[in-house]
Amino acid sequence: EKGGVMKRLRNVELSEQELFRLKVMDAYERMEPKNVRYLCKLMGIHHSTFYRLKKQYKHFNLNSLKLRSRRPKHTRTISWSLVMEICDWKRKNPAKSHYYLYQLWLKEGRTPPCSAKTIYNWWKRRGLIQRKHLRKRRKTKLFNQASIPGELVQIDTKYINGRRRFQYTAIDVVSKWRYIRAYNKQTQENTIDFLKRLIRKAEEKGIGILLIQTDNGHEFQLLVREYLSSVDISHQYIWIHTPDQNGVVERSHRTDDDEFYHLTETQDLTLDELNLKLEEWILFYNTKRLHFSLNFDTPEEYLVSHI
Repeated sequence: EKGGVMKRLRNVELSEQELFRLKVMDAYERMEPKNVRYLCKLMGIHHSTFYRLKKQYKHFNLNSLKLRSRRPKHTRTISWSLVMEICDWKRKNPAKSHYYLYQLWLKEGRTPPCSAKTIYNWWKRRGLIQRKHLRKRRKTKLFNQASIPGELVQIDTKYINGRRRFQYTAIDVVSKWRYIRAYNKQTQENTIDFLKRLIRKAEEKGIGILLIQTDNGHEFQLLVREYLSSVDISHQYIWIHTPDQNGVVERSHRTDDDEFYHLTETQDLTLDELNLKLEEWILFYNTKRLHFSLNFDTPEEYLVSHI
């Protein structure tokens, strides 16, 4: 006897979908010889669906055809205050990922109340995820497969918005350890001054610089090459108009924009005051900031374990 979309068979009410399941299994039992792929094509179902149904179906028990709820038997409830805390953290740190927050909890000795994927889903529902455009990268013939700290250091300069000043940046591509300093001009003399400070700082951390890579800017020409040669450090240029080959230092500049310059007013600072601020930022970057590429260690933690 039918009642809406339900039908009673042997005192068991079956829906239209459950009746279709019964029809499939009846057709299979009557089929000689058995041909599952032909049957699935005839019924319009995938063969994996059929095998799942066949495993579930009991010949003398129509209840085995019933649709089962996919709702989890045990669900964890997260307090609303925690959701707000996580979303507020993302608003204050828009460039950081859900993996970063999860690993930060572990570093702080805090038991994560949820998975990294759950954090991402909360942010996505509230429109807190930044979509980024990815470009295809060309293959390079330069040496860029360093395996030990100091084997390859990339250097680049960056214009600082506001007053006409420039940031010199050096980064070890293996440990991600960085050194930065601001100057009023991009000159070879300032580059040499930066290199002297860089080499001294690197030696303090146990990094012996073997190779420095720069672009073809006027601040990295003859005088700079002669100085590097005098201290037994090799030098190589990237290809012209190919900043991707200096991708590690270029990416670190975006981190500076997202996590330092967008949060710090530098326009009214003198050059000395700006360099003090940059020293505080780079100290945090090297000793406190977690890095995805270092398995969520800091650069100095990586150096301690690899030098």
